[in-house]
Amino acid sequence: MRNINLKFLAGISLLLVVAVGCSQPAAQPTPTSAVASVTQAATTPAPAPTSTATGTATTAPPTPSPTGTSEATPTAEPTSIPATATPAPTPVPDQQLPQEAIVVDHNSVELFDQLPDEYIGAAAALRMLYIDRSVGKNIDDALNCLSAATDEEAPNHCRRFEHNVADYSVDPSELDWSRPGGYDRSNWHFFTWEGDCAGWSQKVDCFIAMVDPIIAEYDVVSFQFSYLEVADGSDIAAQPGGYFADNPTYSDVYDQEAYEAQHPDTVFIYWTTSLARAIGSTVAVEFNDQMRQYAIANGKPLFDVADILSHTPDGQPCYDNRDGVAYLDENHPDDGQDLLAICQEYTTETDGGHLGRVSTGKIRVAKAFWVLMARIAGWDGRPTSP
Repeated sequence: MRNINLKFLAGISLLLVVAVGCSQPAAQPTPTSAVASVTQAATTPAPAPTSTATGTATTAPPTPSPTGTSEATPTAEPTSIPATATPAPTPVPDQQLPQEAIVVDHNSVELFDQLPDEYIGAAAALRMLYIDRSVGKNIDDALNCLSAATDEEAPNHCRRFEHNVADYSVDPSELDWSRPGGYDRSNWHFFTWEGDCAGWSQKVDCFIAMVDPIIAEYDVVSFQFSYLEVADGSDIAAQPGGYFADNPTYSDVYDQEAYEAQHPDTVFIYWTTSLARAIGSTVAVEFNDQMRQYAIANGKPLFDVADILSHTPDGQPCYDNRDGVAYLDENHPDDGQDLLAICQEYTTETDGGHLGRVSTGKIRVAKAFWVLMARIAGWDGRPTSP
């Protein structure tokens, strides 16, 4: 049986609205604890497994020397979705609530233009790695886009606002940014999965195996489950048996927490999943809700990609493509369910969810990631001007 040393964290105080009009911090920032103020509203957390580490980033990180950042060209992911039911999740009992967590979601994107320069620098100084599949590579490309001083100077793939269906084109201003020298992400590294990492439990094992030899070189580490892990039929949200259950024969969040406890000075980011036009699934909704509850209940920095990708730039929710509405060569019958899925403004795929051919989705995610890293570096998330 695994020996997992869990400790309770005390208190949670969720701020539902970011204060507007506060003055810019006067002191030069240094990276601080990952357990900081919530930037955006979130649902009240259900009880969840207890955390083993609060995760504090180091001050003035040195220049990283990562070993072998293997980046693969993104390939199309399967979009055939099996139609089977997922067990309903049940809460884990006897949980005390810790301090408030950082939450970055679709409401946080607009804070990108409010980032104070000193916290941009502090975020850039943090040595960060994340592991993902091809959608993660799309996000990596978008972070490279923001390295350009302006959107006009960035490569063409960074500023494609015109969709192949005009109704889903966005205002070009959605892709605007301007900062002398750009947003330097040279200390942030993307890795693709290495080894036998097919299932969600295997990805926990692969994450630990990949990170462990080089974890001393990084201040912030993370991985994301892809939309394939939350297709109908997946047991990732099951209770018992899912990621948030304590499974005796395969790995889950408890094993991840045990590893985090061994590295209390490293920040571990938790992500909701990527989404596809066909996912939209009950599993995706259940798992991503569980992830939000868990991160908030345990004071984890949460990067809510699913929430960002399932809301249009003006904040309207997007649902799956089983709606009876014809789109290009897709015309799935209406199944009578509205399940959150990636917006058509962010992908040109009919069933998939890659972020390459149009730029809006990946640029919005990249901007939100800068907000997240600035929060981890110590920014309180308050805008600098009315």
